[in-house]
Amino acid sequence: MAENTGTQSSIGRLILGPALLTLALTLLRLVGELSHWSQTWFNPASGQVGPLGAVLILLAPLFGIRFALWLARTGEGPRSVGRAFGYALLGAVMVVTAAFWVIPPFALQTQFTGKLELGYLILTVAAVLQFLGWSPLAKTQLAYGYAARIPIVVIMLLARQGHWGTHFDNLPPGFPLMNFWPTSLYVALLPQLLFWISYTVVSGSLLGTITAVFVKRGAPPS
Repeated sequence: MAENTGTQSSIGRLILGPALLTLALTLLRLVGELSHWSQTWFNPASGQVGPLGAVLILLAPLFGIRFALWLARTGEGPRSVGRAFGYALLGAVMVVTAAFWVIPPFALQTQFTGKLELGYLILTVAAVLQFLGWSPLAKTQLAYGYAARIPIVVIMLLARQGHWGTHFDNLPPGFPLMNFWPTSLYVALLPQLLFWISYTVVSGSLLGTITAVFVKRGAPPS
């Protein structure tokens, strides 16, 4: 129990800075859209990523490198880099495949029965595979993912309730008319807490494993 508590504490300290930076950039994006700043950076249209959105997307794999460096140097690197990379590469292919079935507006372009269920199942399996390759890194990425995405879910729910007119609450063209909670399930809860979590775990594992090849590993913790 003491060892598990120590591990959780280490992960908490490791992800604190990245989680706070992600939150700060998310709030900056929100304020920019509410204040109608330059749409090049703060476009309120649904599905418009923009430069700031791209930065937020890239944080997950970049922090994966940071976490991998720390874990490898403290003796918690992968048992087999080749095996970890194989799982990460397979997970990446699965995430890209599932994206076209679960993320609006891609999900609206096909009538494949059960596409959402299958897509989210693939995403779940892709994330779970990373624990077989490099468990400490997958745990760290998972913790960072939830720390980064739960605040976004809260913002999206508040924005949709208040009709703020930002990308957090605007719906993609052609999205079916539904009540608040079903719509929030499809555009906020499932994408943020399943798709983006899987993306965070898998992308961080992929770049992190590549990084581990070039790191001198420390001694395993006693």
